[in-house]
Amino acid sequence: MDRQKINTIARKVEALAIEYIGVAFFSFGTANLQERLIYQVPRILVPVFDWLGNVGVAIAMMILGIGIIFYGFAKWKSISGKRSLYWILAVIGLVVGVALANFNFNPNKSANIINEMDKNRDEQIDKIRNSGELNFKNTEVDEHIANYNILYKRYEQSLKDKDEAAITACEKEFSEWVSKTGDIVQRLNSMDEKTELARYQAKLAIQWNDLKMKQ
Repeated sequence: MDRQKINTIARKVEALAIEYIGVAFFSFGTANLQERLIYQVPRILVPVFDWLGNVGVAIAMMILGIGIIFYGFAKWKSISGKRSLYWILAVIGLVVGVALANFNFNPNKSANIINEMDKNRDEQIDKIRNSGELNFKNTEVDEHIANYNILYKRYEQSLKDKDEAAITACEKEFSEWVSKTGDIVQRLNSMDEKTELARYQAKLAIQWNDLKMKQ
């Protein structure tokens, strides 16, 4: 086989490879039109996903896919290949690609993903709930935690007494306490201290919610 034929074949293969990259983008784009737990988004389109959501990125991927397919066709046409063959392969690729991208091979896949996410969430909550006590040598933090403990006992008693007015007042104070925690975190010097206080605040919030749910 002479060099010219080899070069022609190589260019045709390149054009088809470009075509199927376009097919892949278009196919994954159609899959992202629906709400999913997990979206397949190329890194370059992450800003589009953050800005326009799954539908916006789906449309962007489909337009990009079509553009790539036509770019591949321009290369194919320059080789004087059979134009109809290119589009026949493109249509076959799109039919198969869209079907594969949208077909759920495992009917329980979505349920399994949800269960796994719930399990991981519960494990993280338990880890925070059972974490150790805060050990800071900071007067403002110590006073802030002491105020929580006083409020927590008051809230516990209000729930036992079924005093709705007192319960509402305690919950309002707790919201203010959480907001103040954020202010204190910002004033701490080291990132370790900020992380530790944020973690402990999460633990106390879980503790507060656990008390509420018991009633």
